[in-house]
Amino acid sequence: MKTDMGGRIESLYYSSPVWLQNMLVSALGYRLYMKRYTGRYHQIRALLSEARHWTASQRLAYQNERLYEMVRFCKQNVPYYQKLFAEHGLRDQDITHIDDLHKIPVLDKDTLRKDQGNFRAVGSKPYILQNTSGSTGTPLTLAVDETTYKMAMALVVDHEEFHGVPFGARRATFAGRMVQRSDDLSPPFWRFNRAENQRLYSSYHLNRATFPFYQKDLDSFAPLELIGYPSAISDIAGYYELTETRPQFRPKAIITNSETLLSWQRERIENVFQCPVRDYYGTAEYVVFAGQDGEGLYRVNPTLGITEVLTDERNKLQGDIIATSLTNYCMPLLRYRVGDSATLISESEGNVQTRFAGINGRLDDYIETPDGRRIGRIDHIFKGLTGIKEAQVIQETNEYCRILIVKESAESSLNEHVLQENFHARIGPEMKLFIEYTGQIPRAANGKFKSVVRAAKA
Repeated sequence: MKTDMGGRIESLYYSSPVWLQNMLVSALGYRLYMKRYTGRYHQIRALLSEARHWTASQRLAYQNERLYEMVRFCKQNVPYYQKLFAEHGLRDQDITHIDDLHKIPVLDKDTLRKDQGNFRAVGSKPYILQNTSGSTGTPLTLAVDETTYKMAMALVVDHEEFHGVPFGARRATFAGRMVQRSDDLSPPFWRFNRAENQRLYSSYHLNRATFPFYQKDLDSFAPLELIGYPSAISDIAGYYELTETRPQFRPKAIITNSETLLSWQRERIENVFQCPVRDYYGTAEYVVFAGQDGEGLYRVNPTLGITEVLTDERNKLQGDIIATSLTNYCMPLLRYRVGDSATLISESEGNVQTRFAGINGRLDDYIETPDGRRIGRIDHIFKGLTGIKEAQVIQETNEYCRILIVKESAESSLNEHVLQENFHARIGPEMKLFIEYTGQIPRAANGKFKSVVRAAKA
C-alpha cells in the first residue's frame, strides 16, 4: 500500500504543469546521481574496467578469495547460514574454492521470502532497501549495501561504454515509468532528467495516433542511446515500419534489459535504427550481471558474484541460473536460484560459467489496451501488496483482464482496491479487471511460470 507521503508526492507531481514535472524529475535525478555515481563508485568502475582484461587464472583467484571471505562472514554474522552450516557440518575451510560451492544447498526464492529477516547480517545497515514483486507477484524486500548497489550501477555504465556510449551521452529510456497518468493522452509523453541527460519516454501511451509526437521529439533529441524494455523499443520501431518512415538520427547502440530479447525484436530494432542491439541480464537481488558482447554472447561479470548453471542429463545445454553474491555483506545470498534459466555455448564439465549463449525464462507476454497500446512488464501492480503467494494476469478480450491470485494462506487478506488502482494506473480506466482466487496457478509445458497470459487475439 502506498504511504501517505508517497501518495502526496505522486498527487503533487500529476497535478503539476509539465515544466514543473521536468524540474521534479531532474531533482530526483540529481538525488539518485549522488547516491549512485559518487564516492566509491569510481574505484568500483576502475575495477570493472580492469576485470574485462583478466585472464582465467586471475578471475579464478579473485573469486576464490572473495568466496572464502563471504562464506566466513555468513557463518559468523548471518542467522540463516549459521543454522544451515551447523546442520550440514560445514566449516569455513570447507569452502575455499568455487568447486566447493556444491556443498552448500541451493537457496530457493520461497525460502528467502519466508525467512527474509534471518538473511540479514546482524548489525548491518542497508544502503538501500530493494522492493520487488518478482515474476510471480510475490513481494520481497532486499537489503543492499553501498558497494553492491554502486557496482550494479557501474556495471550498466561499463556495458554502455563498452558498446560506444559514453557516460552522460543523450539517452532515451523506454521502461516502466509513469511520466503522466495513463488516461492522459495529451503530449508530451516524455519528461527530461537533466542530471543524466536522459529523456524518459512513456511506454504506456504509444499507439498509432500518438506515435508522430514520439517521432518528432526523438528526431529533435537525437539520442546516442536507446535503453529499456525490448518490447517497448520494438513497438517504437514497429511504428516507424508501419508509417514507412525512418529516424533522422542514428544511435551508437540500443541497450535492452528486463525482458527476454526475442530474435524478431532484435531484427526489427536493428533494421529501423541501423545500429546494434546489446542486451544485458541482471537481477533485482544484484547477484548476477551478464552483458552481450559484439558476438551476441552474454559475458558474466566476475566481481558481482559467481554464476552457475545447473543442467541435467536430459538437457546439458540449458539449466537454472544459480548465483552467489560476492559483495552484498548486508544480505548475502549463497547459491540462490534466481528463477531464470540460461543456454550454454557448449556442454560444460563444471557448473560455474563465464558466458551464456542466451537467457531464457523471462518471456513475458503483454496486455493490449482497447486503443492499441501494448503494455509489458506489469508486475509493478503487485508492489506494496501483502498476502499474495503468486499471481497471473490473463487478458481474455481487449476489454477485460482476469488476475488469478494464490493467497499466502487461507487467512491472508488482500487489498483489492489498491490492486485495482495500481492496475488502472498502468493500463488505463477503460480496461475492466476481475480478481479471482485459486489454490494453484498452472505452469507451462516447460515448467515455467508466466506472469502474463494473453488469450485475446490482436
